[in-house]
Amino acid sequence: MNGKILKVSSNDLYGNTDDREVVVFAGFNHLKYMNRYVIFAFQDKYSENKLCYGSVHLKKDSLVTFSINDNSVITEFIKQYLENNLNTQEYEIIDISNISKVELVSYSEMEFDKLNELDALSIKREIQTETEDNNKKHSFLYFLLFVMLLLLGAIIYVHFNPDVLKVKLKTINCTMDSYNHKIELKYKSNVDITFNKDEKLRKIDKIDIYTFTNRDMYNDFKDNNKQNEYFNITGGYKYNDELLELRIIHEENLIIDSYQEVLEYFKKEGYSCIEDVYYE
Repeated sequence: MNGKILKVSSNDLYGNTDDREVVVFAGFNHLKYMNRYVIFAFQDKYSENKLCYGSVHLKKDSLVTFSINDNSVITEFIKQYLENNLNTQEYEIIDISNISKVELVSYSEMEFDKLNELDALSIKREIQTETEDNNKKHSFLYFLLFVMLLLLGAIIYVHFNPDVLKVKLKTINCTMDSYNHKIELKYKSNVDITFNKDEKLRKIDKIDIYTFTNRDMYNDFKDNNKQNEYFNITGGYKYNDELLELRIIHEENLIIDSYQEVLEYFKKEGYSCIEDVYYE
């Protein structure tokens, strides 16, 4: 089975939480252009016949989705997928067995009245007898007891060896105030960079914040989707009507990965950087 039920992990930059669950029917690579996509639906909204889709980025144990304008690749994949006739020279199913959550930066929707068919094809449903259920309950109790004993042993060990849990890792926070001459607007760029224990690049979170000087300019930019005209990025966009802000969330990739190289790179780009540490 290629699908999975995942909890939504909110990616809202303003602190809003999202406790919904989505049914991910499949994630796939479009091999011609090496782009990744995902198709899913909100578990409590099957009756609305809304299929959600978008480009996807795999980040540790989560899927990060972004909206797309053209759904032709999506519709062709679904047609082949439902007919059990997937062209393996064109599409490759992504293994999401280790994925536990989904971050919805943005996504697209379309009308679709075959969600149950996708569900049946993608999600494993088990029919259990009463005996099987009882056996599983007993097995679970034994397993729980075993886990509790292990946990007790781990607590005792950590109590006498407190430093075992502390891993000191490096991080860099870089900021830059700049000006976009194309749209004649100031913006602030924030970059949070984390490294692993070998001081190799782990993750870059980059957000550019554009604050419009008046609401008319803001509304014109947002309502006419001018972000697609002025920006060509891999990532997502987030508008805030109250603050007149546009936040551009970048998917940043670098060829270099060592701590010193990354630090020097962002300094040369004009950023002011603060070196720090964090613990895991």
